[in-house]
Amino acid sequence: MQRNRMQNLVFIIIAILLAEGSLAAARLTLAHASVDQRALLSTQLVPQVRTARLLQAADPRQILNLSIGLRLRDEAQADSLLAAIYDPQSPRYHHYLTPGQFTRLFAPDPSHIQQITAYLQSEGLAVTAIAPDNLLIDATGSVARVQQAFQTRINLYQQGGHTFYANATPPAIPATLSQLIASIGGLDNSAQYQPLYQHRTILAGASGLSPDDLAHAYDIAPLHDGGVQGAQQTIALFELDGYQRSDINQYFAAYNINTPRISNVLIDHFSGAAGMGAIEVELDIETAASIAPQANILVYEGPNTTQGLNDTYARIVNDGRAQVVSISWGLCEASSGAAELQTLDTFFKQGALEGMSFVAGSGDAGAFDCQDNRLAVDSPADDPYVTGTGATTLQLAAAGYGSESVWSDASEIQRGPHGAGSGGGLSSYFRQAGWQQGPGVRNAYSNGMREVPDVTAAGAPGYNVYCTVHNAGCPPAGWLTIEGTSAAVPLWASSLLLINQYLMAQGAGRIGQANPALYKLFNTAQPYSPFHDVIAGDNLYYSATRGYDLASGIGSPDIYNIARDLAA
Repeated sequence: MQRNRMQNLVFIIIAILLAEGSLAAARLTLAHASVDQRALLSTQLVPQVRTARLLQAADPRQILNLSIGLRLRDEAQADSLLAAIYDPQSPRYHHYLTPGQFTRLFAPDPSHIQQITAYLQSEGLAVTAIAPDNLLIDATGSVARVQQAFQTRINLYQQGGHTFYANATPPAIPATLSQLIASIGGLDNSAQYQPLYQHRTILAGASGLSPDDLAHAYDIAPLHDGGVQGAQQTIALFELDGYQRSDINQYFAAYNINTPRISNVLIDHFSGAAGMGAIEVELDIETAASIAPQANILVYEGPNTTQGLNDTYARIVNDGRAQVVSISWGLCEASSGAAELQTLDTFFKQGALEGMSFVAGSGDAGAFDCQDNRLAVDSPADDPYVTGTGATTLQLAAAGYGSESVWSDASEIQRGPHGAGSGGGLSSYFRQAGWQQGPGVRNAYSNGMREVPDVTAAGAPGYNVYCTVHNAGCPPAGWLTIEGTSAAVPLWASSLLLINQYLMAQGAGRIGQANPALYKLFNTAQPYSPFHDVIAGDNLYYSATRGYDLASGIGSPDIYNIARDLAA
């Protein structure tokens, strides 16, 4: 009897174990089935692959650093809230979110993050970082592991003198993740962000535009004289290189300006060493701090890779410390690719919800930003949450401002076959925003897409810059002049700091996303004239006209007048 009971117990235990084994096997089968059902990220194509020459398969042992961009949770609600925040008739007007509030409202669910990371790890990839807002996941792994995880091939290609690696086909991800993942950056290194300056003229002394020249030309001096110099304001400089602090100190000593408060924020273990792009970083710091000498300057420095630039943008919006972000680095819109443009747009949308103003150069190859014969615009100036900034040639007069024409030089072919010039034209990716209205906005070239630039300012005859970094080609004597849209960007960005300080002193809130406010000033009669209408010159294709045009936007600023108009 007892023996029978023992036999029955053994049979029950075996039956339970078999049942559990069958259930585990079923779960494993379902898991494999969900992984086997794939969805293509069809926008994750590398445009250069179509015209480049295939060399060979990439080394399967090569390590790739991936930047996986995720979609917002409830993007429709984010868009609705954004519209309310920038609607003067809404009770939410200028009630900006903190980074924490943004995360609580719109960050992807933690369970979704766990789902993605579990898949990456199951494919042998290491997850190295997750952004605080859950919108960016960094991962690393060999080419062999990446090819297996995303069912694609990584090859080496050559285009002209440029050799790069890229995915031959769009990556495929488990269908269960297709509504979560927007982009997989780092599958290629076909293109890099470029600093948007053009000419570098070595001088015996400083004979370009000085801080005083800019302050008087653009009516910044009355704000300075009234004590508005950027106090309690913070600007973030987006940089993909380092700089030499002694150069900055020498510049301010030469102009008798107090050394500004500068803090470095290093991203992805970047060393901060000054490299080939140091001229851009020093131009940005020197210009921004001379316009807003009492502001806090945060220099965000990351590696010039897709992962590096995405992590740098993500750090800026998740830190939430800056009211204005200056971006003098860019890339042809087509070379960026649709998937990366979507991920960048998410960063800028988050910043707009948090009340940040993004200012970026429109490029230095005129209307031919891809440096060939195609009409194209620059990223990120193409993004509607960014104020795209062109460049002019400024003529000074005794009172400061004389006249301006669109900056271009057909003889300078360093940037492209058509020459150098202020970028502008029509986006191929972003639709035109509702606030982009006014005289000239609807023109012979309009097609319903975003029009660039929004504004402009002096890019020539060159800004005085002090730089002695040998790797960047700076002279031992230090002084040189820089032309291009990247000079106009820190001028506009730091001027927005002054406008914010002036508005807050009048009991008003800061501008936040600047485009709706700037176009409203452009569209309606104001007590003070806010812009200089640039009506001369062209950007190698589009001509300046009265009102808005694709070469100079709505014009260059009168900063004091803009501040007073917005306060009114």
